Amino acid sequence: MNLRSIVLVLLLVFGFVSLPAFAGEPLKHRVRVGSFRVERDVTPGRNKVVGTLTNISHAPVHTARVRFRLFDAKGRVVGQAADEVHDLAPGQTWKFHARARGNVSRARLVGVEAR
Repeated sequence: MNLRSIVLVLLLVFGFVSLPAFAGEPLKHRVRVGSFRVERDVTPGRNKVVGTLTNISHAPVHTARVRFRLFDAKGRVVGQAADEVHDLAPGQTWKFHARARGNVSRARLVGVEAR
């Protein structure tokens, strides 16, 4: 394993970068999560994870849900966040806003479901 591969693996493990996530039934309901980030609100404790999810299949997705694990600045788990959308047409992109309560510095995608 070369140095570049090691660095990429470490960045993925610590949640500094994310690869597109695929979920759902094979060939029928496929979705892709694009980039996402934590947006801090001016009111302490009212943050959100924002990003995009795209239906990359040829069939409508009736329900899609994203789930995140939340971390503080020291890397401690401080909670979870989730958001879902209904009736996502083929090729349609949805901008999610998963509420992230607490002192959240970063988020890691832990699940994507599509039905």
